[in-house]
Amino acid sequence: MPLDLPLPKKDEQKSQNKYPTPQVRGFRIFAKIKSSTSSLISNLSKISFLFVSVDPADPEVVLALNVEARDISNNPYLFSIIYFKKDFIDVIYTVNPFKSPRLRKLEIISYVLNILSFCYENYTLDMRQLYQIVENILTDSKEYFSSEYQELFSKYDILNEEYERLSKKLKMVEDSKKELENQVYVLKAKNQELAAKLEKFEKYSDSVLAVKIQEWIAEHNGEINIVEFAKVYNVPESKVEQILNNLVAEGYLEGSGK
Repeated sequence: MPLDLPLPKKDEQKSQNKYPTPQVRGFRIFAKIKSSTSSLISNLSKISFLFVSVDPADPEVVLALNVEARDISNNPYLFSIIYFKKDFIDVIYTVNPFKSPRLRKLEIISYVLNILSFCYENYTLDMRQLYQIVENILTDSKEYFSSEYQELFSKYDILNEEYERLSKKLKMVEDSKKELENQVYVLKAKNQELAAKLEKFEKYSDSVLAVKIQEWIAEHNGEINIVEFAKVYNVPESKVEQILNNLVAEGYLEGSGK
């Protein structure tokens, strides 16, 4: 069964800015096959996500395809192909141009080692070369993660300084808020005190009201309009009537005075 691996066309890539052309990389593992091709295919077929096939150009070569991601046209985008040959194993894989090649290689090495564990009966591996590959990828990963750590630590340091600055600013705002709340409380209490004093001063005593009523009557030809007087001096009409009655009872006024 031939392996069909359609790659994105150039004209399609121009209209697919979201999916830029991936980079293609690879490496070779020296190994000698020690079983039949059918046995190798049988072992690889146990891995559900692999597409296993015989190379149409060479029936003795087995291909194992793993498609990890596709573009919007459903073409393979991130994928790897393992070529199981007589004297070596070739690994070809794509790399997202926006991702770290070293991290991608680390992922592929881990993946390939896992695949090889399923076909240990089919191949004799060159362990010295395999160790070298593992050592190289571990060195790359160490440098990668070290640089990643430094970058992350730098970002953390910047964010931490910003956090401390904002925390201080927040504390200042909270302190100012408390101070303003205290000032508002004091001013509110002072305002209530002044309002009470003003209300006290605005109220006329009975004796003052009696004088005002007599002055009013004298200025209005011996008459008084209780409603109008109450409005002018901002006192209840009942209070005006009470003072009028007292003046009449005490002989200061004659008649009803209304």
